Amino acid sequence: MLASHFIFKGAVLMQGEIRVGAILRDTTKQQLYRIIYVSAETIVLCQIGASSLSLTEHLTTVILNLVRQKVFLVEQDAPTIFVAESLSPNIREAYETKLNMMNEVSRIYGPTYMRLSGKAPKPELKEILQRYGVAKTVFWRAINKYLQSGMQNVSLVDSKAFGLNAGKEYEYTKKPGRQSNSITASHVVLNDEIKQHFAEALAYYKKSRNITIQAAFDEMNNLHYTKVEIVNGVPTPILYPPATRPSYKQFYNYFQTHLTEQEKDLIKTSAREQRNNKRLLTSDSLFDVHGPGDVVEIDACEADISLVSMLDKNQTVGRPIVYFMIDVYSRIILAVSIAFDNNSIVGLTNLFLNLADDKKAYCQRFGMDFDNPALWPSNIIPNKVRVDHGAEFKGKEFERICKELNIERNLVPVATGSMKGIVEQSFRQLHLKQNPHLGKCGLIEKRYDSKHHVEATLNIQQYTQMVIAFILSHNQQCLNGYPLTKDMIEKKQQPVPYLLWEYGTKQYGAPRPITNYQQFVFNLMVPVKAKLSKKGICYKNLWYLPSAMEDPFLSREMFDAGTKKVPFEVRIDPRDVGHVYYIRKGKLIKAPLNERLNGNIDYKNLTFKQYEDYQKAAKELLADGKIRNQELSAATHAINEIIVNDAKKPGLSSKKGMRAARDNEKQIVAKTNRIAPKLDTPLLDDPEDIPMIESPIQTEMIPEKPVLETWDDVFNVDWD
Repeated sequence: MLASHFIFKGAVLMQGEIRVGAILRDTTKQQLYRIIYVSAETIVLCQIGASSLSLTEHLTTVILNLVRQKVFLVEQDAPTIFVAESLSPNIREAYETKLNMMNEVSRIYGPTYMRLSGKAPKPELKEILQRYGVAKTVFWRAINKYLQSGMQNVSLVDSKAFGLNAGKEYEYTKKPGRQSNSITASHVVLNDEIKQHFAEALAYYKKSRNITIQAAFDEMNNLHYTKVEIVNGVPTPILYPPATRPSYKQFYNYFQTHLTEQEKDLIKTSAREQRNNKRLLTSDSLFDVHGPGDVVEIDACEADISLVSMLDKNQTVGRPIVYFMIDVYSRIILAVSIAFDNNSIVGLTNLFLNLADDKKAYCQRFGMDFDNPALWPSNIIPNKVRVDHGAEFKGKEFERICKELNIERNLVPVATGSMKGIVEQSFRQLHLKQNPHLGKCGLIEKRYDSKHHVEATLNIQQYTQMVIAFILSHNQQCLNGYPLTKDMIEKKQQPVPYLLWEYGTKQYGAPRPITNYQQFVFNLMVPVKAKLSKKGICYKNLWYLPSAMEDPFLSREMFDAGTKKVPFEVRIDPRDVGHVYYIRKGKLIKAPLNERLNGNIDYKNLTFKQYEDYQKAAKELLADGKIRNQELSAATHAINEIIVNDAKKPGLSSKKGMRAARDNEKQIVAKTNRIAPKLDTPLLDDPEDIPMIESPIQTEMIPEKPVLETWDDVFNVDWD
């Protein structure tokens, strides 16, 4: 820890329990309101339980006074956690459509959504409804639930996906929507089988720029909806009747909803053509960026320094890995991770966890502080993220995280670092600020005589302090070359990252907040396949068991499983062997290691990497043991053969008088185990045979031990 704290001055923003997503209870009317927008001037409330959208805007000072007077009580509801991948296909498709629609509505009408109220014309909304083919009633029902929930994505999921009927779908007996009077019209209901045929046709369409949608439709019909009949003696392919196969319109609508504009462009051009065309159209990094939090860039770099261990300052541990998340619009650094995890999903999730961290508390952990929360924003989720083709960025796990957090992942083309030049430049500035102070302290220079490993001085705690100092300084630094708009110049807006962030939130609205922290953290954890039996939840030969109060349903499932190991989906934190996590009826359950099982608890404070190292060492021990067992088995076999061969005789044994012979044999064996002879044999050498060490105590002070040979000697001794 530092001897003193670093303080970064600035204006203090309003803090308190009034935040987006919280519930206000009107104690006089017993009415609930959801807070959907908070600023220093106004607060927007959405009435919970209202059948139609009810938004009201109030002065912040008025709401705060009502809270102080206990007229309004601030409450938090229990979050509902879900996994989109686990939803049934129909429910998931409807959820994703609503989610995409809400994202567009949020961009246009957020963050207050007040323009959705009233009867004023809403041309943008009309276009959205037409594009997604959604009826007005469906939209208003969805947006009402969305805002009443505090903008939680789970509100967009059909409620039948939760509870006892989780995953149950509606079974249509006829094609939904207005029925056509045409005799050639299709009346097929789109089931999972037909959608699979559509998906196969879509994959076929993506193969070549020369394949049209009509050609893909024809290929699907040929494979799945055609029969061969003999016509005039010639085998002829005949399509199924229109009423028994999907129509072109159904097929086309599927294509439009399952292809992004970028994918359409990429399919019909080459990747290089697309990249070049986009580059020609892009004037700068702010192109197609809609305010703070809309687009961020993420990257990692090895710092130009070798560090020492926190346990032993004389032990070098090498270079740390620094991850940055930087906002493209404002250039503010939003999150950081400093560890030794390179090309690792752990380093990435560390970064996202820091995004949600209270930055003031984070800095205080390292002996640093600042007094203006605006200098380092927290609790936001970006809409898009730009990353390169690093292993952790293009991996399936990061893809899953982005999908569950509703973040669009944009992989910039290979060898085009300029397309994420903002974060690249931030690393350059980091090294320029730090390196002058690190000479002969572990600075890594590209010189043959560099001695960075032996000169290493700082540990990761101290280096983190340097990175934090850089971030707080960077977020307050006036930027050179930032493209100031006419409005910025008129308002005398300086290009300072934290000031640009504040300006942008007023102009374009605040970024998406993390309204459900448990859901956010759950999405960052790694899904794995465990097993359930009567002993509990098993993963990697470790057994986990939550309390009965946490999950009263698990004991029944354990009983039903018995000795079998039933598949059981859980999520893990790679940093912590001590727990696994799963969802039960929308509640996040934390299952710790079962301490009652021998050997289980030994690993509770380890990471999964450390545990796997132990298991690897155990396998090596067992491998050596197998060789030893083989050698012992061979030796035992040889000895047994010798004994048996020596005991062989030419004739057969008699079984007459076996009982008497057995009794005699018992006595012989018993005599060999008599105790008295064992007492006559000393277990140790006699005391006089054992060499004695001379004692420093004066021997004349110790009385001689009386010699006792008879019982009379015992009685006649003066024991005093």
